[in-house]
Amino acid sequence: MDEKEKEGSPLQKFLTLKQKSKEASEARYVEESRKRLDKIISQKLQTTFIGALSSFEKSFGFLWGLNKKPSEMTDEEKELYAIWQNVRTDVLNNGNNQLRALRNELQNHSVSWNRHTILIKAKEESQDD
Repeated sequence: MDEKEKEGSPLQKFLTLKQKSKEASEARYVEESRKRLDKIISQKLQTTFIGALSSFEKSFGFLWGLNKKPSEMTDEEKELYAIWQNVRTDVLNNGNNQLRALRNELQNHSVSWNRHTILIKAKEESQDD
């Protein structure tokens, strides 16, 4: 049998198709792994900077009349509230910029999620049995 007949054989076509399918599956797995890591990192980073802002508001919000209506706020509270809004905006902008930079960096890497796996080894039979 010559090479052309081998290449066109049903077995060879099947093996080629199987290999292409495996490669496509691996590529999807790598992409899904990267997306999964992106989502997890994004949530954790956002929780970090938004949680920090929340903690700061809980501890120091009384300075700018947190939970007061604007009509009930003193001039000093209004001034401190304006300062707080600028700081809060800066923190959120910085956090979001870092998140975008992290996502861009992640695009440069191949990621493979090491799923939870269990390896069960078969017991080797001894010759004594």
